[in-house]
Amino acid sequence: MFAVVLGLGAGVSGCFWESSEPPPQRTVVVEPTLPPEAGATLRLRWSIDGRKDPNECIKAQAVNTEVSVVDRSGREVGAWQQPCGYFTMDVPLAGGTYSGSAVLLDSGGRPRTTRVTVDTFTVGARDVIDVQVDFPASSFL
Repeated sequence: MFAVVLGLGAGVSGCFWESSEPPPQRTVVVEPTLPPEAGATLRLRWSIDGRKDPNECIKAQAVNTEVSVVDRSGREVGAWQQPCGYFTMDVPLAGGTYSGSAVLLDSGGRPRTTRVTVDTFTVGARDVIDVQVDFPASSFL
């Protein structure tokens, strides 16, 4: 803490000024653990009841879309989120066979839909695979 007191002569009141350095800010980034050979990409595209309109996200109170990817043994490789209104997300993966699920989340991270299935897919080491999922009206909680 740093303090300065100024006096300007007899009969004149002094000023007091205090300053302190703000605490350093820490940024924590949590990313899924991927093998070093990750070079393939799952390009997940989603729609809400067949539409790719950001207003559908607003009406549904869905802020983010989350996709969870599991490997052939059923072990979760990771979970990724993207703003709902983007309607697409790229997920880096190592070549292999995967499946998963996707869900729409509200501003508090709570599900707005049931999980929809991401069907099993196989991606090569440098491939980009497009997978489409839809959140039908019946999936909303």
